[in-house]
Amino acid sequence: MRLLSRIKNSPSTSTTASLPTSDSAATNPTPGQLVLRLMTEEDLPATSRAHVSLLPFGMFPSLGARFVRRWQRTFLDSRHGVGYVVIDPAVAPGAVVGFLLGTSDQTAHATALTADRRTMASLAGTGCAALCVRPRVAARLLRSRFRPWTRRLLHRPVEPAAARSFTSPQVAVITALAVHPGWRKNGIGERLVAHFLEHVRTAGARWAELQTSVGPLGAAGFYERLGWRARSQRLTPDGDVLRTYYCIPQSS
Repeated sequence: MRLLSRIKNSPSTSTTASLPTSDSAATNPTPGQLVLRLMTEEDLPATSRAHVSLLPFGMFPSLGARFVRRWQRTFLDSRHGVGYVVIDPAVAPGAVVGFLLGTSDQTAHATALTADRRTMASLAGTGCAALCVRPRVAARLLRSRFRPWTRRLLHRPVEPAAARSFTSPQVAVITALAVHPGWRKNGIGERLVAHFLEHVRTAGARWAELQTSVGPLGAAGFYERLGWRARSQRLTPDGDVLRTYYCIPQSS
């Protein structure tokens, strides 16, 4: 697996574990230092390829980097979206070696996204184009998702208005976190998670959640070491077992 072709032959260890997070550090990084900064649209080609390569779970990565790039962009466009990247200037300017995507309020983010017809149409169009050149993925989608979705829609009961108007607590969600294998064990993932938790705590989230595979490609042990607590687990339509973890953001 690789994050970017330009760093596929990079060394297995980083020159430093320091991750400046201030704007001045991100603008003028010290040579050899890793830099944590906000994700921008220019980072999306790298982060989308990394997502497909390093996080091959679920339907979205199977649709390819172009679809994932369009989907990741919705987080940057959302007032509730959260995105960070870690770059290594020693490799190349803007060389992404890790990233995190999530939301500070998952319900508000999802509600706003589904109400944005233009964005939903763009996602649907990009997804359909991806399926047209991936017949096996299209067949798997039809078998594992389309038919169950249709059955649920046909038999879904109408919720009373009082139930629909219930206000749920603000919950933040880590949607994707990946670090290139050559830069792991340098604290990058831990710092990305810590930065995310501080951000969503300030934004008013009651707690944060995430899902990770319990298989060898998952990160259950990583989150457990950081103090995240396991909740339920579920079997996905693709046969993967995902476990939900939660964490209550604490002030630093």
